[in-house]
Amino acid sequence: MVTKMNVFKEQPGELGDEAVAKPKESSFIFQDDHLPSSVLHNLNMMRKNRTFCDVILHVSNGEIPGHRAVLASASPHLMQLFSTEDEKNSNRQAIVSYKLNGLYEKVALEKLVDYAYTAKLELSPNQVRSVFTCAIQLKMERPAKECANYLVKNLTNESCIEIRRLTGISRQQVFLDRVDSFIKDNFDEVCKTSIYLNLPCVRIELLYHAKEDSPMIDPDSVAVLVLDWLKKVYDEQNFEEFVAKKHLLYLDPDKSLQDCSDLPSGDVGDTDIVQDYKKLSRSANGVKKKQKHVSGSKLAYARSHSDGNDDSDTACDGKVIACSKVSENTLLSLSCLGRGTLISTSIVIRYNPPNTEVTSDETQSINKNNKTGLVQYTGLANMTSVKCAVGCGNLNDKLLVCGGYDRGECLRSVELYSPETNTWASLSPMLEARGRFNIAILSSGEVYAIAGCNGTQELSTVELFRNSRWERVTSLPLSRSHTGVCAIDDLIYCIGGFNGQNVIKQCDCYDPLTNAWFSIAPLQTGRYQAGCCGFQGNIWVVGGCDAWNILDSCEVYCPKKNTWIYGPRPMQARRGAGLAEFNNKIYMVGGWDGSQSLSSVEIYDPETNSWSYGPELTTPRSNLGVAVINNCLYAVGGFSSKSFLKSIEILYADRDEWTTLSLVQKTKTEQPQPNIETP
Repeated sequence: MVTKMNVFKEQPGELGDEAVAKPKESSFIFQDDHLPSSVLHNLNMMRKNRTFCDVILHVSNGEIPGHRAVLASASPHLMQLFSTEDEKNSNRQAIVSYKLNGLYEKVALEKLVDYAYTAKLELSPNQVRSVFTCAIQLKMERPAKECANYLVKNLTNESCIEIRRLTGISRQQVFLDRVDSFIKDNFDEVCKTSIYLNLPCVRIELLYHAKEDSPMIDPDSVAVLVLDWLKKVYDEQNFEEFVAKKHLLYLDPDKSLQDCSDLPSGDVGDTDIVQDYKKLSRSANGVKKKQKHVSGSKLAYARSHSDGNDDSDTACDGKVIACSKVSENTLLSLSCLGRGTLISTSIVIRYNPPNTEVTSDETQSINKNNKTGLVQYTGLANMTSVKCAVGCGNLNDKLLVCGGYDRGECLRSVELYSPETNTWASLSPMLEARGRFNIAILSSGEVYAIAGCNGTQELSTVELFRNSRWERVTSLPLSRSHTGVCAIDDLIYCIGGFNGQNVIKQCDCYDPLTNAWFSIAPLQTGRYQAGCCGFQGNIWVVGGCDAWNILDSCEVYCPKKNTWIYGPRPMQARRGAGLAEFNNKIYMVGGWDGSQSLSSVEIYDPETNSWSYGPELTTPRSNLGVAVINNCLYAVGGFSSKSFLKSIEILYADRDEWTTLSLVQKTKTEQPQPNIETP
């Protein structure tokens, strides 16, 4: 279309610009809405006639001509492929041929090339899956997303497993979650379909020798424990032999899961059933197991829980997608065993009376604790959304999580987790969105959210939460994010950080009684994203980044002397780690080493004045939050190198393993005693 504009002309005899200001001429604007479609149409016709084509794609014994500029504009993968070839060969031929290796079907590739030239994708229902896979390979996000939306809208009990097995599905996390949710919601019917029944099925019999053990682990947690065991013993080369065998697993009083053939002779669980299984295992030429006997609760506490809506990279880490209790003592589950391998699992729970009575102090303690109720193992509840760089702490023996960054924006939301009920509750949101910050909680229960970033700029503002509402208090003298925050003797300290342009050494202290900030001695090394906590009356700041380098140094501030000194150097440089006093030591949890998120944990022991490695997280986490509640150290959210996280995990004071299983006390009236199946 053409827009007509007024044009003013000076007539003879009229005064010039010197005497009278002439009205300003309007701009001429012509918007041709037809041109983009016309250009694409002409390019497509030239492609079909092989006019000016400068590239040929070879796939499935066929070839597809095209124009490099058009194809590279539509596919980041082809852009990288063409650019790499240009860098290698400066004297490029007029027409270059590329053989595409991988999961490319000729028809699917032709459809996507047509889309690149026409902006239109028209497919029959049986072509959508192959085009989705091809679009994922070519990194063509928009057609991949639309194909995924179509597949989700048309999911059926018969098709959902095949869709779940599509190559590249893990790169579309929203799509993956929706497919998994459908399978979980309809699993009672899905498990009856032929596609499910034809999956490799691992047959498990799970033994326990204490009748009170049966209700102590819910079905989902049993499926997770079995998946943990499967990941340890999985051998792709011998998988057919592995599936052909029935596996007898054992759940001891400490809730560790192990193969019964690994139980030492004479163990309380080494009953006739187990001894017969050992004989069969020795006589059969089965799969050589990688797992060794592990005493205590090591396996039960070793891996992360998935509730069907997990936020980790399931294609690599494994995941329980769905689980159903088909009878009193039988479970069926569907799991992803890494790299997209789907397996079904049949789990039969059997009572195995022990040979002798167990009278250890620990067992007596368990029985004593269970007089008023039963302890049930269940997966730790996730936060309502993924987030990292949150403010978190202990508020009245509950886990408070404020704000954070969710890969799209900084947040105002506030959540409170109750360990007793394993549930989250929403609280009043903060007055403004903030991430890359932290909070300080005083002995009075007052919560201070300090500085951070709102997504566009660093903040100097401070908010106070009391009486179930947020209010503003005196702002910091300097805006900053990624600052260290801790409270000692009801004074709040704000250490270092990033002011939007520079890493800073500045440190400030807030006195709630006067509602005022005052400066204290600066850091010796400016740093941000450092771990910070109070320990034995001093402030410890460990790791972080000085803008150019990730640091492996440590500084300790003495409030009485107003001085900083360098402390013992940790074993590894890291930024974005969580730091907390726990078990009379300092725990530095997770972080980023410059190339990936870390699962490693370092522990500072004041008796040796040195750091050593501790138990590793179940999931790598950087920019996570940490808090200590009821002798438990919590790791909250963060970034796993692959995705933002909404999960939490716990390190119990008397355990040497992180876990995503929760111990929830239930009264005997709340938990009915199931029927016990005896051999």
